[in-house]
Amino acid sequence: MTQTFYLGLGGQKCGSTWIREYLHRQHGSDFGRLGEYQIWEHRLGGVFARYEVPAPSPVERLRAEAKRTFGASEPAQHLRWRLQSSPDAYFDYFADLLAQPEIERTGDISPSYAALPPETLTLIKQGFETRGIAVRAIFSMRDPVDRIRSHMRMEMAKGRLTPSDDNAIPLRAFYASDEATARTRYDRTLQALDAVFDPADVHLALFESLFRPTGIVALAQFAEVPVDADAGAVMVNAREKGSGLPEDLVAEIATHYAPVYRAVAERFPQVTTLWPSAKYVLTSA
Repeated sequence: MTQTFYLGLGGQKCGSTWIREYLHRQHGSDFGRLGEYQIWEHRLGGVFARYEVPAPSPVERLRAEAKRTFGASEPAQHLRWRLQSSPDAYFDYFADLLAQPEIERTGDISPSYAALPPETLTLIKQGFETRGIAVRAIFSMRDPVDRIRSHMRMEMAKGRLTPSDDNAIPLRAFYASDEATARTRYDRTLQALDAVFDPADVHLALFESLFRPTGIVALAQFAEVPVDADAGAVMVNAREKGSGLPEDLVAEIATHYAPVYRAVAERFPQVTTLWPSAKYVLTSA
């Protein structure tokens, strides 16, 4: 039985939670107790520094270790801290999941991993391969304008941006920010994946077709799991687009991210029609 670790690089607001849930519920899967582990991105600093988990107090460590010893659930933040503190602990955690009877696949699908450089991807890949575990990568992409708008609304909901009934005004200030850029440069993620993985070990998807029968079949075949044709009817963590945006703003955002559109279109020519904002950068000719 081949044991496989699935490394999900997001993208953020691109269906990564749905992908994780689809794979996790299959027979032979155990993706562990956390939806997003968020173990590696804090090393990048900048907008990702907030993912670093502070060291727990000695008392908290004792309590957590006691729970682990007696088979109780380890507190989520202690688990994150422990895995962040030691790459070996990270690899061993998922190796232990795969050591369970009949479990052949596990994984960590954390949207911020889209920003991980080739060096980190190589570290993860080699860490599992030395334990006899295959590594396969998954990356989903969405129309950049829609992704950024959904991202901004999430930031507002979490109190990191001031809420506004008019999406256009805050979006003009947000779309080129470090926060938005770090998660929208799909071209850089694709380059990193190309540098580390064999193409056969990478599944690329478009959010706009992910929940359709063809998208579900493609994911299922890649992960070698059954096709659940009804899975696309339920979108996990979906966020509404909100009101429409001025066309000049859509064009401005698309032009700013022109390298993203061109890089994705080389692999998915259909983005000229699936991504409404692509018309400002690409042509269908």
